[in-house]
Amino acid sequence: MENTKTQNITKPEIKSIAISCNTFLRPEILEKTLNSIASLNIPDNIAIKVLVVDNDAKASAQPVIDKIKPDFPFEISYFVEEKRGLANARNRLLKEAINLDVTHIAILDDDDIADVDWIINLVDLYNTQDNAYIISGPEYCTFDGEFPTYLTNNNIFVKKTSKKKGEIRKVCSTHNAFFPLKIVKEDGIWFDSSFVFMGGEDGDFFYRAGKAGYTIVFNPDAIVREINGKDRVNIKWILSRNYYNGYSGSYLQYKTRPKKIKRFMYLIKIFFICLLNLLIIPFSVICGPTVFLNILGLSCKNTGKLMGLIKLQPLNYYKHLNGGINK
Repeated sequence: MENTKTQNITKPEIKSIAISCNTFLRPEILEKTLNSIASLNIPDNIAIKVLVVDNDAKASAQPVIDKIKPDFPFEISYFVEEKRGLANARNRLLKEAINLDVTHIAILDDDDIADVDWIINLVDLYNTQDNAYIISGPEYCTFDGEFPTYLTNNNIFVKKTSKKKGEIRKVCSTHNAFFPLKIVKEDGIWFDSSFVFMGGEDGDFFYRAGKAGYTIVFNPDAIVREINGKDRVNIKWILSRNYYNGYSGSYLQYKTRPKKIKRFMYLIKIFFICLLNLLIIPFSVICGPTVFLNILGLSCKNTGKLMGLIKLQPLNYYKHLNGGINK
């Protein structure tokens, strides 16, 4: 159901957009992201600025900015946020977008390629659907290299959506989002720094914005594509990512909600599901490597859910997945 507070919010006209991303130690992929932004089709009468905030104190993305800036079709601004952590970097992004004096912001990740009509489709739904204050779009996968099909067909990478255009969501992600900066400037909604290296700060941000009356709607036509290379397309990363997804889901759901009985019942349910997964894994081998790896990943995800429920403490996403590199 649509949040009734929406009716009391004035919807700002789109006059200017900061197309933005945070980055950390991915200069080559960032360059591909920025090149896709340079190729975007842009709606008439809307000013476009591009904003990059680097969370690496050594400014490793600076050479990329210097390389593309002379021929880049839009004004591009680059800043370094030395205080580590995604929430800190994303808040710096919002702060600099406000300083650029734009009315709206479109955010994608530094490993995403935007389809040429990405901005047009975001703007179109914002302008044509009355309750569309925050627009979310899908992030599909593309691969930087040749990999076995049992890896590329894993559920981690095969991202499908049944959401319809204009469908209301409770949360969304910064890998593909568009919203008015009024949310930050007037309502004071920022990314929660308590997440630090946990990840999930974007889901929390948009959940609170939705609760404040800024309805989130989905546009399947506003597409970005995540680049996946050999650092991810491997068994270790896939299983680790499944575990983290399960862990963070439980943590975010129950960390501030003292529903002890509900939490206990869910814990018992997940415990028995984990046992069932262990029974199924040996039999999944006969179905081939794709099915086996998917079942193994599901088992890791449910184990993560169980541990997240038990511990209810943040998990360092980047240490967990990137061998000690904290974003």
